Amino acid sequence: MDCLILAGGVPSPEDTLYVHTRGMPKARLEIAGKAIGQRVVDALTDARSIRRIVVVGDVDVVSPKLAATIPACGGLVDNFLAGVDALSEIGIDGEPVAGCTSDIPLLTGAMVDWFVDSLDGGDATAGVIRREAVERRYPDYPNAYWKLTDGEFTAADFIVFPPSRVSELVSRLRPLANARKNAIQTARLIGPGLLIRLLLHRLSLAQAERYISKALGIDVRIIDVPHPEMGLDVDEAAHLAVLERSLS
Repeated sequence: MDCLILAGGVPSPEDTLYVHTRGMPKARLEIAGKAIGQRVVDALTDARSIRRIVVVGDVDVVSPKLAATIPACGGLVDNFLAGVDALSEIGIDGEPVAGCTSDIPLLTGAMVDWFVDSLDGGDATAGVIRREAVERRYPDYPNAYWKLTDGEFTAADFIVFPPSRVSELVSRLRPLANARKNAIQTARLIGPGLLIRLLLHRLSLAQAERYISKALGIDVRIIDVPHPEMGLDVDEAAHLAVLERSLS
């Protein structure tokens, strides 16, 4: 399948990463001598399951699979829509498309192939990673987790979605995108039932899947991802230090 990379994020002066980026896109930030955006592109290039790559963001990346690079045009959802339009222009014929962020530099082609091979129906598929999987290999990586009855989870920064359904989801995606770093706020937006269960620690992964599917109006599947690297993004300076040590 084709893959859309969102690389439009630019840290503001209030972000701890700003001292490293100074107004440039986060995807251009180098770790162990290579830009993190290029590291993500390299992983997708290595993945046998990825055919073509479209990048949304003001970055300079190279790959034999690179079909288009378009400028960032606003917030997360706006860039997502622009990327879907670019994919449509190169011809995707209603096929499912993968999507990921440009700030998961430990991603590998094998991880991408595992995710695609694990797809099991549904309209869209997202991944979650268990807290113990992250802390086993990266104990000093600071992160927030959803506390469910099945365990504590963080989101993977990789999805598979139906581009033909994106336009009807825009009004629902915008508030969720703004709240994506806050579990309580996200749960509140999805619905009171999910919020109450989350607060009372009575929410299971299967129940979350059903609530999210109902809120979005599509069949969403959530898979348990064994690769913590798929969720280790560079959102703050502390993340940068951990990932730099790993890559070095």
